[in-house]
Amino acid sequence: MKRLLLHIGIFITIPLILIVAIYLWTDPFRCLHAFDIHDTVETNREYLSTELFLRNQPTNQYNSFVFCSSRGMGFNTYTWKMYLPEDARPFLFQAWAETVTGIELKVDYLVKQNIPIDNALVLLDIPSSFDKKQFPTIAISRKHYMFTGESKYMYNAGQCFNFMQKPFTIATKIKNTLRGIKYEYAFDTITNDCFPNSKDNYATLPAQDSVSETTRRVFFWQEEHGDTIQEQSEPLITHKLQKQLEHIHEVFVNKGTDYYVIITPGYCYSFPSINEQDLVLLKNIFGDDRVFDYSRKNAINSDYNNYIDHTHFGLRVGYLIMQDIYKQPKRSILE
Repeated sequence: MKRLLLHIGIFITIPLILIVAIYLWTDPFRCLHAFDIHDTVETNREYLSTELFLRNQPTNQYNSFVFCSSRGMGFNTYTWKMYLPEDARPFLFQAWAETVTGIELKVDYLVKQNIPIDNALVLLDIPSSFDKKQFPTIAISRKHYMFTGESKYMYNAGQCFNFMQKPFTIATKIKNTLRGIKYEYAFDTITNDCFPNSKDNYATLPAQDSVSETTRRVFFWQEEHGDTIQEQSEPLITHKLQKQLEHIHEVFVNKGTDYYVIITPGYCYSFPSINEQDLVLLKNIFGDDRVFDYSRKNAINSDYNNYIDHTHFGLRVGYLIMQDIYKQPKRSILE
């Protein structure tokens, strides 16, 4: 019996040791060596954003922040700086599938560290920002341990566990690592912008982003066969989320922050618009002139050329939204 248990133990232990070794070797979610970027798909964007912020803050002294999910790829801080005071030092605090809780945690951290928040853009997605799972558990969206109170070791143990559940990813990582295949993940190492090559042209309206033929066919199919009447989301702001949003607003008021809340434009044939009740609640919390809703069908989200895919809009859209917010007449692009 003891021999059988020993064999079972060896049978279980050896694969576990191998998987842990592969996790440490390949760093699949970029949570061990934050600035050795190889793979775009599995990157934990929050981890990279946070590590970049921690590394640069003593030197750059950031004082302006864009709190956003992956849709923040359509915003460029170099464009944003055009509308800010000369001493503004912006940073894109981005996390894949960012939630209201994730934004609140970052805001609270800045307060605790006595870091100014002179300017802020809060990007909210419908419906994902208000998801019931405010702490995503998937590897690329797990919150940085600095915000959750986890230890670094427990955090990586959780990431390693996620890795164990993806045998195809394990095989792919081994193959690509052995072949030396690297997929560059382009981001600005100062501002954290996702498309740093665009910063040299920030003063002019960017060209519309290229849409793949596959994506184009999906858009056309939706327009031809889908319901052209955009649905409205069910109410998403719970009492708890309302308190969190009120807390964020309270911090902004106390910090003297010049802020705007942006309801981002998902492609209108794929995503619902914000619920009217939620929109009224956001305006009551942050102020009617501080909340901009781009989720309803408009000139942006009804044109597939503005989208990299059905979820993410390009830099042209971010440029138009910032122009709309900071210049008169307001809301002109929705007409």
